[in-house]
Amino acid sequence: MAQKKVTVSPIAPGGAGPGDAASIQFPVSLYIRVSTDRQAKEGDSLEEQESELKKFCDYRNFQIRKIFIERGKSGGNTNRPEYQKLVKDIESGKIKAVVVKKLDRLSRSLLDFEALMLKMQENDVEFMSLRENFDTTTAMGKAMLRVALVFAQLEREQTAERIKDVIAYRASQGLYNGGIPAYGYDNVEKQLVPHKQEKKIIEFIFDTFLHSKSTTVVAKELNAMGSRNRTGSLWDKRQIQKILKRSLYVGLVQLHDQSFEGAHQPLVSKLKFDQVQEVFTEKTFNARSGRSRGFLRGYIRCGDCGQALCPNYTRKKNGKMYYYYRCVSTLNSITHNRLCSRPYLPIEDVHDKVTKTFLEYASEQGLRRIQKDMESHNERIQKEMSLYQAELTRLQNNLALINQKKERYLDSLVTHDFSPSERKKINDKIDEFSLEEKQLEAAIYRQKFDIQERQESLLTIQPFKNVMVKFKLNREVMNEKELKGWLKEAVDTITLFSEKPLKIHFKHLRALQNMP
Repeated sequence: MAQKKVTVSPIAPGGAGPGDAASIQFPVSLYIRVSTDRQAKEGDSLEEQESELKKFCDYRNFQIRKIFIERGKSGGNTNRPEYQKLVKDIESGKIKAVVVKKLDRLSRSLLDFEALMLKMQENDVEFMSLRENFDTTTAMGKAMLRVALVFAQLEREQTAERIKDVIAYRASQGLYNGGIPAYGYDNVEKQLVPHKQEKKIIEFIFDTFLHSKSTTVVAKELNAMGSRNRTGSLWDKRQIQKILKRSLYVGLVQLHDQSFEGAHQPLVSKLKFDQVQEVFTEKTFNARSGRSRGFLRGYIRCGDCGQALCPNYTRKKNGKMYYYYRCVSTLNSITHNRLCSRPYLPIEDVHDKVTKTFLEYASEQGLRRIQKDMESHNERIQKEMSLYQAELTRLQNNLALINQKKERYLDSLVTHDFSPSERKKINDKIDEFSLEEKQLEAAIYRQKFDIQERQESLLTIQPFKNVMVKFKLNREVMNEKELKGWLKEAVDTITLFSEKPLKIHFKHLRALQNMP
């Protein structure tokens, strides 16, 4: 079979051509991988890859230091023995380039490949791919390399999406999607079939729980009977609870938040299953009714000692419940340097103070003050951007000047007949220009990044205004879950001081509030 034609650059790294003996000393490593037998049959066999890579290196007069051969390994991750050996050679500086037949032979993951490319750049190691004709010695080669890898990863992700679609379809048809079957069932020809003995245990678990309303009691009863789980261990209440809440036993197939009528035989009736869920709902409600109602948990901190404040409660002698926020420094004095000077704060007082502050921010006067602060912030950012833009223009002009000088020197090599010593001086000067080009390009990139970063720190009042008006209009009808959802959208932290007003760090004002 005729070999595929491979287009290569006539100039090898370091400036040596095909006939230049200097390029023979350019050491490279070849990386070859197949993940399945199918690839071997479709033209990506190890032998075919090795043959094509050797012909390429022979043409370029590269010295093959080592050939890394990976058999039956996926390119989706870096957990490959030969790949790890290649990385060690790169880090030790033993090679100058890595050569592969195709990009996806080395990696299908964009993040993994970016990490490898960074490692190559740090160690001055180049990368070449025959199929895509990539060469990282050029800026265009680097850019095209990233584009190709994005599409390689896209193909892999699309495959994963197709698998998810198949799983979703099977679930919608009530079919078993594989894996270890749940306790009480066997896997017979990819179908769930009741296990004769385990089925009786499942029935016993549901009946005993309805009678005792305790998963601990169910576990003790099973263990006393000599029953053991599939691993041969004693039953515990967590395993019992998991079984009691699993809708599979009532004939349903669960996929994420959706339930479908299953093709398998149920082990308990729907009536019995629903009765069990009602017991759990009642127990959960009773447990929650005695808990502290502190919706600021996770957001509020003590400004005096810096520790978090957590909701708590105590019952008075007259039976009345007293709710408060407690500084965590009082919970475990061993892990904190000192106890807080005011460890207990009435929960309603804290909520009233925080709500009042929120409403002050949501008022017309409060929003005008924030708007004014934003304008001052944006004015400062715009001035900084003007300075950065001026520096960027200067760097770009210098780069254009260096490019012109380099082009003149290159033209002179073509149009004039210089002596070997003169040509060497001119080539040295061209190398200097190339180094200056890279330095200027790096500086331009950093300058553009800094400008973009400042551009993103410009603020507008509307997002902040929207969340504050939402609180102002709806606070009276918000339940605790909705309040927590609003806090997650609007607030980072709330700091409570004893001698000065509380301080709220809003997510939409981070750039403003982080100013010195």
